[in-house]
Amino acid sequence: MPETEHTDSDDPLEHMLQRSEALHERFNELLDEAEFDGSPRGEAALGMCLVAMEHATALHALMALGMPTSAVSLMRLQFEALTRAMWLIYVAPETAIEKLSAPLTLEAEQAAKNLPSAKDMIDQIGKRVGQDAPAAAHQMLVHFKDISWNAMNSFVHGGIHPLRRNADGFPVHLALQVLRNSNGLSTMTAMTMAILTGDEAITKPMSKVQPAFADCLPDLLKP
Repeated sequence: MPETEHTDSDDPLEHMLQRSEALHERFNELLDEAEFDGSPRGEAALGMCLVAMEHATALHALMALGMPTSAVSLMRLQFEALTRAMWLIYVAPETAIEKLSAPLTLEAEQAAKNLPSAKDMIDQIGKRVGQDAPAAAHQMLVHFKDISWNAMNSFVHGGIHPLRRNADGFPVHLALQVLRNSNGLSTMTAMTMAILTGDEAITKPMSKVQPAFADCLPDLLKP
C-alpha cells in the first residue's frame, strides 16, 4: 500500500486534505454567486480557471484514495490551465481568443494547436508586468515552473519519478508538499477569478484567504 494511506483524523495527510477542502469551500463562498466578465476574453479566461479548479479537486480525490502518483500528474495540468487563464486575461491577442472560443471542430482544434507553450505564455506575461499583469502572480508562475517542471514532466510522461515512487513508496512529507503546491495554484486561480468579477467586495476578502490558510499553502515568496 502507498505510504500515503491513512485511517484516522490525526494523520497529517488527512488533516491536510481537510484543510484543503476548507480552503476550496472558502473560494466557493466568495465566488458562487459572483458575476464575471462576460466578454469573450473574460469567458475564455474563466473557463480555464474552472478547468484548473477541476484538476485541483481531482488531485485531492486521488490523494484521498491513496493514488499519489496519478495525483501529481494532475498538478501539471492544473498549472498549465492557470497559466493559460492568466495569459488570456493579460496577453492573448483577439485572434487567440477567437480560436479558443470557437465551437469544437477539426479545424478549430488544428488552429488552437498554434497557441504558445506554457513557457512562452509566462514570458509574455512577464513583459506585461508594470502595465496590467501583477508582478507577484508572474513571479509565482516562474518560481513554480523552475522548481517543479522537470518532475511534473517525469510524472506525466512515465519517467523515473513515477517509476521510483511506485517501487519505493510515496513519502507522506512529499504528498503534503504536493497538496500545498496544488492549494497555492488554486489560491492564485481563485484570485484570478475574483479579478474577473471586477468587484472589490470579492477581491478584498479573497486577498485575505492566503494568510488564513497559511498552514496548507506554500510559503510566501519574497518580492
